[in-house]
Amino acid sequence: LKQVWPEPGRRSRNIVAALRGLGQSSAMPERIVPEEAIQPASFSSVYRTTMALKEVFRDRPAPTFAFLLALATWAAAGCRMFWPEIDDPESARACLLPDVLFKPHPGEWRRYALHLFWPMESGYLRGFLTSALLILEGYSLEHEVGTVQFAAAFLGLHLVSAAALLHFRFVVCHISMEPALAALAVVMHRVNPKVHSDGLDKSLRVPFSIEPRWHVWVVQSLLLLTASDFPTALLAHGVGLAFGGALALRDPEVWLSAWNAARARSFGIGSAVHVALLLFAFLFMPLSAPQWPSDFVQAVLSLRVLSWQWWQTSFPGTPPLLHLALGGLLAPEALFTCKILVSFAFPLLLTPFRLWAKFYAGACMLLAMYTMNSPAWQLPHVGFVVLLYLVYAFWKLPALELLAKRAARDRQKLERHAVG
Repeated sequence: LKQVWPEPGRRSRNIVAALRGLGQSSAMPERIVPEEAIQPASFSSVYRTTMALKEVFRDRPAPTFAFLLALATWAAAGCRMFWPEIDDPESARACLLPDVLFKPHPGEWRRYALHLFWPMESGYLRGFLTSALLILEGYSLEHEVGTVQFAAAFLGLHLVSAAALLHFRFVVCHISMEPALAALAVVMHRVNPKVHSDGLDKSLRVPFSIEPRWHVWVVQSLLLLTASDFPTALLAHGVGLAFGGALALRDPEVWLSAWNAARARSFGIGSAVHVALLLFAFLFMPLSAPQWPSDFVQAVLSLRVLSWQWWQTSFPGTPPLLHLALGGLLAPEALFTCKILVSFAFPLLLTPFRLWAKFYAGACMLLAMYTMNSPAWQLPHVGFVVLLYLVYAFWKLPALELLAKRAARDRQKLERHAVG
């Protein structure tokens, strides 16, 4: 009887097991949703790459030269903040004069030793951004090329930048290492050291190699944007970028890439030309004129319009846009817009993105409206005409590249059809 009819406990267990198997077999299959890909320019990517760099740099040995420069920079910044009597670099004998540089004298050792570490402006923000640049460039570029080569490049770029600034009288009292840092940013962009996040926590991993050069460009742009003496900072950074670019141009591949981009009518060439025109209009082109020239037709017929002297005498104008903004003749919002456009122009030219051209077009339109509301505005001059042209040009630049690519594809199709 027991073999034919099992005991009640065993029978109930068999029934429960059968029902459980029936429930599992009739259940819906589980849907696995794949994780969304992280875009390099997203906020999540910026946070993850920043934290990943912090974790990777923590495991690397400290860069000797960059770390010592950062400590010395913080010491000099603290001296300027806590001892106001030495805030002036000339009275503190901490700046480099033209005669001291071009006619070396051992009695001026104080200027040689201190001018490199003295911040361009007092305050903790300048010291923080400068030391952040040194740490980023040290842990990435110095780790990549070695301490000796990094120190030689830094000191050489600092020397030639100081010589150019003092020789052309851009400054009469040179301090700070910001020109050398700007030059090293260009060199680092060319070397492009990479950091991989494979061994980090899953919350910090990204599906691409991290390039610290973009973090360097962000800090470099903020260093220029937050300068109180914007013209001096712009001159120093511009000289540094020029010498850094000259150092990077030694590579023949740079010339070949530029030539191929120019032949293909790429966005990079067009945007570089128009950004250069934007900076030239901001710095050198008159914005407004008091009246129209009375002899304009005769000047065109006699070709006197091609003479710079005719423009100065018959059609004088106001100072350029950036000069008016710095002088307080434009709204503060216009000055801040000019600073943003100038500070982020060079890094944006190096990015593969295109959307920033639309924002530059909108910013140029805002500047044109601020100009017409200025008390210095009377009649449009060449600077205002160029500003309106840049609104159209920046807005159309991304579409022009697509049209050029489409025309190239159509030309290739016609060639294949002719060959066939």
